[in-house]
Amino acid sequence: MKYCVIKDTSIIIDGSENTEEVMRENALNAGFSEFEILTEEEYKVRKVNEEIEPQSPTLEETLLKEVANLKISDMKKDAIITNALKTIAELKLEVMNLKEVK
Repeated sequence: MKYCVIKDTSIIIDGSENTEEVMRENALNAGFSEFEILTEEEYKVRKVNEEIEPQSPTLEETLLKEVANLKISDMKKDAIITNALKTIAELKLEVMNLKEVK
């Protein structure tokens, strides 16, 4: 598993088995320009290091996290809409094929 995170943070944009190219495209399409792709081990080390240095998040970090959450939410909604449109198109094809058979 790999993690696409906002640069110098552990805020996840995409944590999956996607290829690095797909992760890059997803991050760019979601509006992130500064990000990095970490292996699972690198991500775990970063999380541990952040936990060792407990700090109150800066305003910028809080805003980045909120923006990331909103963009991820939008990406999920876009995926749902895309899947719904694909299903509708497939159903239309089936109906057209059924009409041709009659």
